[in-house]
Amino acid sequence: MAGFCVFVRDSVTVPVPPSPSAPDFLSCILIWYSSGITILQCYLARSRCIKRNNHGILFKRLRSQSNSHLLKCFIRSDSMFRLKLTIALLSICFTWTNFNSARAAQFSSIVIDVTTGRTLHQYRASQQRYPASLVKMMTVYMMLEEIEQGRIKPDTKIRVSRKAAQQPPSKLGLHYQSTIDARDAMHALIVKSANDVAYAVAEHIAGSEAKFARRMTSKARQLGLYDTRFTNASGLYHWRQRTTARDMARLAATLLERFPHFETVWRLREFDYGGKTYISHNRLLNRLYGAMGMKTGYIRASGYNLATAVRRDGKRVIVVVLGSDSPQSRDRRVAALAERSLPRAQAKPEAILSVTQRRRAAGWLNRSTSAVTKNLEQVDNAHSWKIQVGAFAASNHALSQLKRVRRVLGTHLEMAEERAEPVEKNGKRIYRARFANLSEPQAFELCDKLRDVTPNCLPIGP
Repeated sequence: MAGFCVFVRDSVTVPVPPSPSAPDFLSCILIWYSSGITILQCYLARSRCIKRNNHGILFKRLRSQSNSHLLKCFIRSDSMFRLKLTIALLSICFTWTNFNSARAAQFSSIVIDVTTGRTLHQYRASQQRYPASLVKMMTVYMMLEEIEQGRIKPDTKIRVSRKAAQQPPSKLGLHYQSTIDARDAMHALIVKSANDVAYAVAEHIAGSEAKFARRMTSKARQLGLYDTRFTNASGLYHWRQRTTARDMARLAATLLERFPHFETVWRLREFDYGGKTYISHNRLLNRLYGAMGMKTGYIRASGYNLATAVRRDGKRVIVVVLGSDSPQSRDRRVAALAERSLPRAQAKPEAILSVTQRRRAAGWLNRSTSAVTKNLEQVDNAHSWKIQVGAFAASNHALSQLKRVRRVLGTHLEMAEERAEPVEKNGKRIYRARFANLSEPQAFELCDKLRDVTPNCLPIGP
């Protein structure tokens, strides 16, 4: 398992040199042991062959013939096969161990303060790397610009081409000539990291993925991402598609700063599509207090990548780790960097979103809120909005969360009704912790107040 940082001081990190993981070390010990046994067997086989052919050694003229018989005897023995197998296994052992150690040593990371833009930590932050599915952050950025221009709405149909349907996993499994709503497409990009959806979105916006990739690279230059080049919309391997931890952190910060009303979408832990529930790959949403999501990524050439935002006490930091050797080590690095960096970050008053911004974002949260944009006057007078503050496997856990939130908000929830709503998903029952009987402004205001308590607060329309 790769080692991690022993301390972080300003923007300098001193890492512990990585060492081979325990399974690799034990496997090599076993291979060395078996190789010793094999060499001993080869020596004994050679001795037996010499005894069989020692009559030829007595005569000088027969010595060359005797040696050829000795070689044939040894080659025919099963010991020779074992020796070849051992050499091959030893080669694999050394190659695998060295590859894992090298890859673990090559991770890069950065932490930036969103408020000031100051770099709180960096380690190989400008090293060129493969971004993997972190590319989809730029795909979503391009999609958000289309939404801002009014060219894409939540119910806009995105058609699936033959090439889109043929994209390798991770994918939704969309069929050729089928369509997907833009709302579901955005959720699939963030939660499922669906490659077929990324390709379809690229074709919808630019006509082809190649044109879309050029537009992505051009946009990267406008945003100051000078070390990044995009060649596709999904992050699948291409030798020319490179980025740095610094550029990915800048992109994540820009997404939050320019589109603050879509922040809730990045926090989604799951979404439903085609009768299935898809769960986010970002485990830190459940494990790291204040985690706001963003994007995970993995291909063999890149290792395990993660870009996430963390919010506490009005402070926000972006943490990016690229090239970890496992999702567990990646998550540990991100969590440790967030904990060490947040005390040095600066707080910033939360931006007050306009009603228009809130309504626009509400239409992208789930299907029930899409009706908001169709009849605004009716929604303004309705008190049928809810907020969801968690989903749990047991009803008592949901009720405990509701009580915890009520203690925090106090009088703000006097008229709200507590509900632990059961729902069946994939054959399992879960309980959604919700407060009902709210108006639209109340729902969004309460979620704003709860950002530091439960960053996954979700306003739900009637």
